[in-house]
Amino acid sequence: MLLSNVFYALIYVVVRGLSESFDVNQIVFFRAVLGSAFMLPWLFTVGIGALYTRRLPLYLWRMLFSYLGAVAWMYGIAGMPLADANALMFTMPLFTLILATIWLAERPGMHRWSATCVGFAGALIILRPGMIEVSFAALATLFAAALFSGALIGTKLLTATENPNAMVFYLYTLMIPCAAVGAIFNWTPPEVRHIPLLLALGICTVGAQQFQTRAFRAAPASLVVIVNYVQLPIIALLGWLIFGQSTDIWTWTGAAVICASTYYVSYREGRRKRAT
Repeated sequence: MLLSNVFYALIYVVVRGLSESFDVNQIVFFRAVLGSAFMLPWLFTVGIGALYTRRLPLYLWRMLFSYLGAVAWMYGIAGMPLADANALMFTMPLFTLILATIWLAERPGMHRWSATCVGFAGALIILRPGMIEVSFAALATLFAAALFSGALIGTKLLTATENPNAMVFYLYTLMIPCAAVGAIFNWTPPEVRHIPLLLALGICTVGAQQFQTRAFRAAPASLVVIVNYVQLPIIALLGWLIFGQSTDIWTWTGAAVICASTYYVSYREGRRKRAT
């Protein structure tokens, strides 16, 4: 999961660079095509039989949430400081708790609900509604966190029976038609100078998904998502070095509140499982 988060941190930088030349929908399309293409050597090696599955509806559900989340996420990356966007994405475990209650019929106790409320208070510290104008990019980032939470639930369900490589291949291959529809309306032909960033987008995309999928197979989701917090210092440093972006105390304070609340949820979940 640590390696996955390094790749995700680099995606922030690559997407921000590409957003200066391409529409967000086109970047999502590039990401889907490259993610699928980078998995073709594996498919040629193992054969088409490795894609056999009885869980195609779940794959489609996961893809739809991932696609819509990617569009909202990249809009946020393009429209606000990278560290701020990343800090708001820390709300994903909190949204996951809510969605798991709805879809998986989980029954979290008062401690987990209280920690979730504290976590969303951390998001409000970052947004500071009433003190500063809440940008559409910030709202899009929160929406992306909610959508990616739905996709993560699908990932966790699939890891019980599916091949991790097949999961990565299906995600991006099924996403190509959806992404193409959004990209075609504001299409900008790529140039030679864009090739390094596009290749980096493909490598980081597949790397992030490969390591994340294996992390979810190896450990409980509530434990794995805690490692996401290493993204913030990495992204803040890259944003400062490459784009000259700085973060204020509100972002770090809000991120600390969100991290603490999510850690508490994970800690309580671990104690409950050990007691059981």
